[in-house]
Amino acid sequence: MLYKSPFKVENTENIYSKLRNSNGVMVFGTGNLGNIVLAALKKAEIKVIKLVDNNKSRWGKIYNGFEVIAPKDLKKTNNEVPVLVASDLTHPYIHRQLRDLKITNVYDCDFIFSELNLTLEECNIYWSKEKVRQKVDAYMYDLIAQKNKKSKLNIKAVDLVLTEKCSLKCNGCSNLMQYYAKPVDEDFEQCIKSIDKFLTTVDYVFEIRVLGGEPFMYKRIYEVIEHLYKYDNYGKLQINTNGTICPKPEKLKLFQNEKVFFDISNYGKLSRNIEKLISELNRLNIRHSAQSVDKWQDCGKIISTNRSVEENKEVFGNCCENQGLTILHGSVYLCPFAANATNLKAIPYHSKEIIELEKYDRDELKKLISDLYFETEFLEACKSCNGRDHNVGSIKAAVQLKEPVKYKVLS
Repeated sequence: MLYKSPFKVENTENIYSKLRNSNGVMVFGTGNLGNIVLAALKKAEIKVIKLVDNNKSRWGKIYNGFEVIAPKDLKKTNNEVPVLVASDLTHPYIHRQLRDLKITNVYDCDFIFSELNLTLEECNIYWSKEKVRQKVDAYMYDLIAQKNKKSKLNIKAVDLVLTEKCSLKCNGCSNLMQYYAKPVDEDFEQCIKSIDKFLTTVDYVFEIRVLGGEPFMYKRIYEVIEHLYKYDNYGKLQINTNGTICPKPEKLKLFQNEKVFFDISNYGKLSRNIEKLISELNRLNIRHSAQSVDKWQDCGKIISTNRSVEENKEVFGNCCENQGLTILHGSVYLCPFAANATNLKAIPYHSKEIIELEKYDRDELKKLISDLYFETEFLEACKSCNGRDHNVGSIKAAVQLKEPVKYKVLS
């Protein structure tokens, strides 16, 4: 069995039966999660008519044996064909799209993911079993967070930025590290205060991502990790690293915790200590994944655009980072681009989109974070971003620079 999710769904067989008795379904999403759904529907003998996607490059083409159509083409179905939302990153936006199109015959895929009766070989995906588990759990958790948002502040992910310093100098870094001429570490006391204020305000965080720059360039990272262990209202503690630094074995032992997961980007020779790091993680039984990366989305640039409101909503809605918060220098942002572009003073300080943690009491802070996280349709920062989705072109990953990239301050 591929994966048995801890998030249970009742009456799954009733849903399967209803879909079998329909004249066919459409699957919204052509990524890995969509491919898993297709495999599950095939096994359940449910007919798939077409696929739907926001990836414009796939419109009108055949993918996995099915024609891919644009969301607006769903109007032609007269709401008679069930639509299954199978996207792990943008399903809140997809639901909004469907509501605007007056499509109400909609299903989430939690009934499928509650128990995946498949093998990895049956799915046309490049994910490992560990990646499937992560993505399915994130999808299921986010559905619960959305449904309970009036009573609980459950957050899918938060990036805890420890440093602007990085061991690589990559052109096109999505977190804009290439623009920092004088990168600094987070003040340790402020970091601890930010953790305390945030985690005593939210009800639960599915995933805390510790990153930089390169987080192992922050000398006090081990104290930060020990402090995070004092809290139990989060699920996973993910360390995002580039494989250039392998801490000493006695330091790595600190990460022997069931919550910890190392997400390692493998840039080949640039990730000079990756084999040593993986060997040590294996020896210490610390969960990890190392993925070879040879290209990036072309999203690591600060630009001036002239998009309409609807275009900015589309850019934000399709963004792979629109459901995660970023904590940087004592403030909460809705995306890493907004955080770093503001920190660089490359874009204006949009006070309605930035929450200074120490400025508010718990009730005020909870309301502000909830509104920012659940109700935002686009950010002012989106106007200066190239976008971070499947419609953005790609560039070669980790091309090294000799000097920081200069940028124009936008008004």
